[in-house]
Amino acid sequence: MTVTSTQSINLFIKNQHLSFFILAHKIGINRSTLWSWLKFENELTPERKNKILNAIEELINEN
Repeated sequence: MTVTSTQSINLFIKNQHLSFFILAHKIGINRSTLWSWLKFENELTPERKNKILNAIEELINEN
């Protein structure tokens, strides 16, 4: 899985046909919290970005 610096995480999630609800659950947060984080993606802390990317990778590997 590779998210380039010019590709948004939000778009990557959609392109992978992942559920925002399931992704949020995997991270341990509410779906609305995930949406809030992604709304201002360029302001994500490295910790939050890593949580999202790790959960995406896990979900992709599960399928």
